[in-house]
Amino acid sequence: MSEPVIDPAEFEWLKAEVIYLRGVVDRMSTKMESLTETVLQLSTSVTSLQCQPTPVSAEPWIGLPDKWNGVDGRPDGLLATLDMLFECQPTKYATARAKVAMLTSLLSGQAQEWAVALYNNKSAACNDYALFVEELKKKFGRNGRRPSSPLTGTGSTW
Repeated sequence: MSEPVIDPAEFEWLKAEVIYLRGVVDRMSTKMESLTETVLQLSTSVTSLQCQPTPVSAEPWIGLPDKWNGVDGRPDGLLATLDMLFECQPTKYATARAKVAMLTSLLSGQAQEWAVALYNNKSAACNDYALFVEELKKKFGRNGRRPSSPLTGTGSTW
């Protein structure tokens, strides 16, 4: 039997084709490794996100009452609304000073002037909400009573 005869040009062509295909396989292998690494990173990220605690829901919005001037009506509604606000938004009003600042922002007229004087005199009440409210009631009431109404001449108990 005779051996098949291979044309040297055909042999060179086959050799070049094998070298080319080896390069293609190497590039595909590199891309496959890169894609595998990317998938692993994404998987790790997804797992990390799934393990994070659920964010705390936003604190509810509460409308603010009208400003109080220290003369008309009583501050009861204002103070009750602020108590609810502070309870429902504890992170926003975490300090006594923040609470005092909110209350002060809702004062007008004589009540606001009084609060400004306390602030300018560095009163301890500006750092203690309960004390501030107590001082407010003392200033704008008489022995636990609000000032007499100019129309009726009577006051009411706080």
